[in-house]
Amino acid sequence: MMMEHGFANKSDPCAWKVGTSFSLANPIDLEAVKEAGLACIELTWQPLRLADPDVKRACDEVVSRARELGLEVWSLHIPFGTEWDPSSLDAAVRERVVGQVRTVLACAEEWNIRTAVFHPSWEPVADEERSRRLETARETLGLLSRDAAERGVRLAAECLPRTCLGHSADEMLDLLAANPELGVCCDVNHLFRESPQQFIERLGDRIVTTHISDNDGTDEKHWMPGDGIIAWDEVIEALAKTGYRGPIMHEVRKPDPFRIADNWRKVLKSS
Repeated sequence: MMMEHGFANKSDPCAWKVGTSFSLANPIDLEAVKEAGLACIELTWQPLRLADPDVKRACDEVVSRARELGLEVWSLHIPFGTEWDPSSLDAAVRERVVGQVRTVLACAEEWNIRTAVFHPSWEPVADEERSRRLETARETLGLLSRDAAERGVRLAAECLPRTCLGHSADEMLDLLAANPELGVCCDVNHLFRESPQQFIERLGDRIVTTHISDNDGTDEKHWMPGDGIIAWDEVIEALAKTGYRGPIMHEVRKPDPFRIADNWRKVLKSS
């Protein structure tokens, strides 16, 4: 049985940390992130081949430099794709996925990163496979969320668009069932089955982190908030009512830290 999740005391949106995704493949200037007044980053690299010593060293350096500047490395985005699909019906693929994710989680623990974002599936997901894929993803995410918790890391399943698993509140609640260690990354740019605020109201305090950007109402665009059709005043109010205290983690195309900071101030002021 799917159950909506409760609300804590309302939070203050002005107290939320503001951050940006930081891709090692296309890095932005960490000094600019700090100077712009952003507080945190999400470390990502698609694909994140941490078994490669050069990749691991590059990540080590980013984490170290961010902390020298007083920036929090809030989260780590686990890679996605067919070889990282926790819903795969191929047992051999799933075994590899679990091993790969465990490697990433070990690095998150080493770097003292306490949140790891993970996609519940790749796409497309055929209608005739959907229920089996959901069940498989729920089991795999449960296993990995327990492993993560033992390392002091919260695994957060990201809501996804189109035919991906987790494209609605109903499916996210299904993935959370019997997995108390599993959190949710609310990517408002991915929600089309219901409004972002409706999704937030139903997932409640299981939302532990966000991906923030805007869209045109038909597909993900990763635009700056306010450049699309999302009702930001309603999103902010819904998040506040859940007691959300995580960051406003921007995941926009070609991120400019100064524009992100200035734009979010304007969004808050108009909300």
